[in-house]
Amino acid sequence: MRLRHVRSHRFDSALDRLLDSPGMALVLAVKAQHRAQALASRGRRWLQRRRLTQVTAAPWQMASAAAGASAVDPGTPVGGARGERFLLYRIVGNDLYPRHDAGQSLANLRFTLEHEPPLQGCEKRWLLNRIRQPRKLEELMELLERHGCVYDVIPFEPEVFAAVPWDWDVLPQPGFLGSKAYRQLLSHQRQSWEIALYRHKNNYLMHNNGARNRALELGRSRADWVLPWDGNCFLTAAGWQELREAVLSQPGADYFHVPMQRIADNGHLLDPAFQANPLDEPQLLFAATATEQFNPAFPYGRRPKVELFWRLGLPGLWDAWPDEPWDQPRRSRMQPVPVCPRAGWVARLHSGVRDVSRGAAASVLSQKSRYGARNLAIKASVNQALLAESPLEPAAFAAHWEAPLQQADLRRDLKRQADAALELLQAWQRWWQQKGQAPSVRQEALVSGLLHCCWQALLDPDQSRDPDLIDRVGSLWFAPGDRGLQPRLRLLQRPLASGRIAGTNPSLAAVEQLALLSDLLAWRPGDLSWLGRFLAWRDALAEHLHGLMNPAWLGQREQDLQRLQLVVALLQRHRGLPVEPVDALLRLLSEVQLPDRIAHPQRTLVLALAQQHGLLTPEQAASVVHRPVPPLLPLSGGGQR
Repeated sequence: MRLRHVRSHRFDSALDRLLDSPGMALVLAVKAQHRAQALASRGRRWLQRRRLTQVTAAPWQMASAAAGASAVDPGTPVGGARGERFLLYRIVGNDLYPRHDAGQSLANLRFTLEHEPPLQGCEKRWLLNRIRQPRKLEELMELLERHGCVYDVIPFEPEVFAAVPWDWDVLPQPGFLGSKAYRQLLSHQRQSWEIALYRHKNNYLMHNNGARNRALELGRSRADWVLPWDGNCFLTAAGWQELREAVLSQPGADYFHVPMQRIADNGHLLDPAFQANPLDEPQLLFAATATEQFNPAFPYGRRPKVELFWRLGLPGLWDAWPDEPWDQPRRSRMQPVPVCPRAGWVARLHSGVRDVSRGAAASVLSQKSRYGARNLAIKASVNQALLAESPLEPAAFAAHWEAPLQQADLRRDLKRQADAALELLQAWQRWWQQKGQAPSVRQEALVSGLLHCCWQALLDPDQSRDPDLIDRVGSLWFAPGDRGLQPRLRLLQRPLASGRIAGTNPSLAAVEQLALLSDLLAWRPGDLSWLGRFLAWRDALAEHLHGLMNPAWLGQREQDLQRLQLVVALLQRHRGLPVEPVDALLRLLSEVQLPDRIAHPQRTLVLALAQQHGLLTPEQAASVVHRPVPPLLPLSGGGQR
């Protein structure tokens, strides 16, 4: 019997592969077409950037040459003589993990306070910029006060942050994130459009250029020269002396650029033999009478400081950077172009994060690594801030799962569904053991049957008629290797033969029910013997679906892709990830703006889940159903087709 059983199911599997072969050939052709389009697009962009990137001199060398050709004499003060009072305002914000190491702002502040020398003619002040964690703000203030430092605070107000909208206007059209055009973009292009949605919240929380402008505003009345710099900037005695002499020897200039060097180890700055080699994007220094400021529309991560370089006509590698469709429009260049000479150099303390992909020597992240880490940090920081006041429960449908405990009619209905599910699973097990016919149901009905049996057993273990059946079926379906259900979506529309589930790829409908099973077990895991294997299987499925943005999927429909995004949102939420669930929900919210794009039940569900993640403004959240109902497959009558 055992040999006949193995041969029978092997035959079913071989027959499925044979019947799937025409459709699979088409899927492979579609995948190859998508890949060819992506490579062609990447090649065009590479050629475009190669033509643009013809800068051979270092940015500060080019700026110095441009300064000599400027119409303004840097030795002639505009509007009268200028003094020698400098004010260095360093801006300390939130740690943006994984761009920065957790705690790096406090560690670098301590290093600066303990090791930076006094700066001749310069007052040092600090600006604490919307620190959202009260305890972290207290630690920063205590450290500054212990060293006798003066500081100002820009407060973080959760209720104001919650009311800041997403920047839907940046998208080329409503519903763009759910469109075919979006799915056909390269990965970094999709990521850039998603990051663009965060602009308003980014500008409130990171407050990059807003804080720089506030430092300028506070400093102009206190000094002749203002340095609105990032909190990780550190000056050596030699670097400051060079900077001060350059500024005072050219008092007619309103703006100076100070080249920066990223430091791999902060301790290197304490070595008297340290030789500076500043090759990174410079900081700016302003005369108190200078009229320009940073553009507050440009968010952190999208050239907020470079926009002012363009405005000032400061030459550099950034001149070859094209304006992308997701960027804000830059301001026109000042006329006449002001001088912006070089003044000394500044060190940027280490972020605490090393680029392990480039080997042990790569202590400083590459530009590409910084870009990816910065985008992830923006998303994670914003999403965590949204949930700070009301932490997210692991299960999205917790209220639904526990409702039968409070309502007798729901308890009776669950009992009927669980009894039908038990009969279905028993019939399936008999067929699997070659003792009967396969139940005439699809995969999703079988998964829903397991879910209902688990739900009943978790709520009322004493009412479970066959608890061992749940363990036997779950252990078989989520067995490792080829024997169990595979953690990959079935891309073909042809339904498998009745009963086929172990050893197969689940259909979209089955994956949807599996995501609900994951939500149920996130609410109350119980003592299932196969729980650990299921969680590992769920994580593998989530990773697979996360990369399936543009599925080569025969007969793909908009409704199916929307269901896929909901599944991704649920599974990534169950894994405790702060970014991926929000990415999926924002794609769906993009489509919700179109009245006929999403069916009403799906629309209600999207809005309810988005509200749980804090993605809606208070006005939007007021009209949302706060107890969403999961799209469970009912099993009345044994779950027949």
